[in-house]
Amino acid sequence: MQQLPFTPPFHVEDNRIYDAEGRYVTLWGVNYYTPFNHNFYNIRELGKDHGRAIDEDLEHFRLMGVDFLRMHMYEREITDPEGNLVENANLQVFDYLVEQCAKRGIFLMLSPMSYWNTVQNQIAQEQQYAFWNIGSQEAFGFTNFYSIDALLWHPGAIACQERYLAALFAHKNAFSGKTLREYPNLIAWELMNEMQYPDLSLLEEEPPLTAFNMAAGFRSRGPLRRTFQEKFRTFRAEHPEYDGEGSAFSAFRCGIVESYLRKFWGLTDAYFQGNVLNSQFMSYSGAVPEDLKELFAAAPYFNAQSLGTYLNANGFDSVNTDLADHLALAEKWFDRFGEQPGRRPRIAYEFDASCTQNGYPLAAIAAMYAKYGVQMAAYFTYTPAAVAAWNPGWLVHYLNIAHTPSRAAAFIAAGKLFRARQGKDFTREANTWHDGGFVIRRDGDFVLWRDRTSYCHSADCVEPAIDREALTLICGRGASPLVSCDGNGVYLLEKKEEGEWMFTLFPAQRYLTEPARGRAFLSMANRYVNCLRELPVSQLSERVLTVRFPLFKKVRCFSKPAGGEFAAEDGVFRLPPGTYFLNETKDERS
Repeated sequence: MQQLPFTPPFHVEDNRIYDAEGRYVTLWGVNYYTPFNHNFYNIRELGKDHGRAIDEDLEHFRLMGVDFLRMHMYEREITDPEGNLVENANLQVFDYLVEQCAKRGIFLMLSPMSYWNTVQNQIAQEQQYAFWNIGSQEAFGFTNFYSIDALLWHPGAIACQERYLAALFAHKNAFSGKTLREYPNLIAWELMNEMQYPDLSLLEEEPPLTAFNMAAGFRSRGPLRRTFQEKFRTFRAEHPEYDGEGSAFSAFRCGIVESYLRKFWGLTDAYFQGNVLNSQFMSYSGAVPEDLKELFAAAPYFNAQSLGTYLNANGFDSVNTDLADHLALAEKWFDRFGEQPGRRPRIAYEFDASCTQNGYPLAAIAAMYAKYGVQMAAYFTYTPAAVAAWNPGWLVHYLNIAHTPSRAAAFIAAGKLFRARQGKDFTREANTWHDGGFVIRRDGDFVLWRDRTSYCHSADCVEPAIDREALTLICGRGASPLVSCDGNGVYLLEKKEEGEWMFTLFPAQRYLTEPARGRAFLSMANRYVNCLRELPVSQLSERVLTVRFPLFKKVRCFSKPAGGEFAAEDGVFRLPPGTYFLNETKDERS
């Protein structure tokens, strides 16, 4: 079992997150969804095993320096219409992931509800067509029957949530027999993913739904909207002290939000006994709606704030944005970000730059997060290796260590930057950000991180190491003064003990088509991709790669696990992708 990098439980003091030993916490990771939605069904349709898929990805996470997974559970896939928990394959895969994260020293942040629809319904209806009915699905969760705002105010929706949480909290892991609160690596909890608060638009006539206005569909419509309007009319009749509709509505919605938070954060505290961080979503950027500011400032129910960052040059449509200036987009985003002081630490539950295969935007986000003291950050969303060739699911978000090598190498360097530069500013020029040990450059999609023990780069570089003798990690692509490879895949050189290193070499990669598949003419490109019917977007090559190790004057290379030796010719190794042991000759570094 791998030791956790920090000691739980965490606590908040002076607007900062500390572990049980009083250490300042920094966690860098990804959102990950093998148990649910697209990832679950794509892995299954390819005939692959979910457990093996998780094992492979968790090993890749180790290489990428990931110690933090965030996940919003898909209650539609594991509950019935009344909110009862359904013990099915999705829940079993979730259990396996939780248990394996505990064994591998990875922290978890969970939200029990995502609300959003899943491809499960689309697949079931396509397969069964005229014969489909609600009862034909193993699970058809309660949120299929409610709008997202109704989860906060509708008595039926609230009762379903209470029933669901009671069952989830009582659920025992299929692999360990533990309940969720018995996992010390579960350190943060959200009530739901991206909570949406009722707004004044619900008092208006519902707008028609078009291909460019699909987002209006998640607000209450039809009978639900009329029920909400009747509740508001009743409130106004009971509270004549409010003169205008706007002030009356603000008081009305504050009451709805406060009642919901008090109830469900109360249930959370009763269960976890204060051993998780209660993180509340207020808005995507973290800005608080004006009429809710007083409520959120005074609310004692949560001690952290969830916020996200999306550097979207073209919204969430599937238009390639490689040519966009993501440094300028980052500055624009974080200008408003910095104006939100608050009294609670901020957790980045999701971040990305959509529809680009460039890696430098991820490092830009990491640098800004570090500057403003965000202590935990999770990229949205990591694509499992089992299906990564297709980039199915969230088409506009694509990260995988093998299939997006530039992004993966930049992500690894960004994690180093994020942890080391908390609270520190840096120099920002038109096309380059830099300071001390890092460089983020738009031209050439270049990211470099250097400190005494690590050297991480996303493209060819010539900068020297700070201290060659002290290095324990080299990660990169292409050529550097330490390692060079003629492929474009990621490689990692990890020091295990004096004179002994492990070298992981990923295949060369190429894109076969635009990974996001082009403009979708919808408000968000998030459709179901059937991996049996659609072509892959990325291809890995099995060709032998030419590798040099300038770090060493003389080194021997052995395959893992077979142990056969690969001989070098004039310092050049010809290696197929894989994992190798390197033995350097003592005191003979160049």
